[in-house]
Formats: sequence, C-alpha cells, structure tokens
Amino acid sequence: MRMPRPVALAFLAATLLAPRAAFPQAALGARAFGGYNTYAMDDWNDIRRALLVPSSEFSRPKDGYSLGVGAEYAWKPWLSFTFSYERLAVGRMAEVNGQKMKFPANALLLEAEYRRRLRPRFRIGLGGGAGYYRLGEEIESPGTNRDFEGESSGGQAFALGEWEMTPAASVGLDLGYRWAKVGVDKVNRQPPPTAIDMDYSGLNTRLVLRYLPRRRQ
Repeated sequence: MRMPRPVALAFLAATLLAPRAAFPQAALGARAFGGYNTYAMDDWNDIRRALLVPSSEFSRPKDGYSLGVGAEYAWKPWLSFTFSYERLAVGRMAEVNGQKMKFPANALLLEAEYRRRLRPRFRIGLGGGAGYYRLGEEIESPGTNRDFEGESSGGQAFALGEWEMTPAASVGLDLGYRWAKVGVDKVNRQPPPTAIDMDYSGLNTRLVLRYLPRRRQ
C-alpha cells in the first residue's frame, strides 16, 4: 500500500530529528494526539452544488475529529518545537445514493510551545505555529462521483495544560483556534465552476500524549 505523502513527510521529519540533541538540556521525543474540532465551511452551498448533491440530502459540515502523530525537540524544559502530521475528518455527513460523503484533510504542522510550571507535576503554557493543508485522497462524494483537489497554508494558536505522569511521559490538553481555508483548485480534475473554499477554521482541541525519554528538569 502506498504511503500518503503527508505521512511520509512526517516520518522523514522524525528521522531527521533523531540524532543526539546538541544542547545539555535538550530532549528528543514523540507525541500522539486526537481531539474535537469545529469547522466554518461558509461555502457549504457552493460545495453542495459542485458535488451535485440535492439540498435535501446535504448536511452542512460543522465539526469533526482529528488524529495525529509527531516528533518533538525540547530545546529547554520550557521551550519545545514540534513537527506533526494530522488527519482532519468531518463527522455526521449524509449519504447520497447509499454512499457516505467524506471531507477529510491532511495537515503538516510546525509548532512552538512554551511552558511554565505551576505545581511539581502540573504545567501550563502557550503554543502556535503554521500548517500545510491538503484535501484528502478520498472522493468527497462517492454517490455522485465528484472529487475535490486543493491545498493551502494555515496557522493555529492555543493554550495548554499538562500533567506529568512520569519524568518522561505526560498527558495534556490543548485548547485553541485554527485558521485553515483550503481553496478547491479542481473538481474532477477540472477548474471549479466558481470559487470554493473548504474552510477548516474553528475551535481546535487536542488531547496530547507526550514522551520525552531524555528530558531534564
């Protein structure tokens, strides 16, 4: 099975981060995360028309979940940089001709995080960064055999809270906002009939499992 390009790039970044850290307090680690998101999708009527879906069979995309994995370089105990792959999905989509619609997007995220310790095992912080977004490989509307293509850049900012389970492992919650409006460049490999944006901007929450085996306090 061929690995999707964003996943391959994420694994490549993790490999490049693998050498020994250059600073005494630095640490190299990994993370996995998942969460709930809301999506603006202001062009939902244009999306419906381009997919040739009757209004009675189309529900406006509003929210969904995301899953991701990434590599982390903690330069200091209070400052880290991450590179992650995230998969965004839209939930509660309707079926057309017995086929469920899908509006996934793949994202590559480069972020920085700042933390401050409040208790011996509890820290809070702020984070943010940029992202590259690309519409998923699946056909958006299998029931009408209509497919979108498009890519764009975006950004995100968030607050975080983190509880250290062990000196190396922690669990955290991120709460923030994502800016990610992906323009549709092609519909079934042809220019779209009108300007269409798949807008994944909105509330962004993540439950993060973090592992830094060489972290020093």
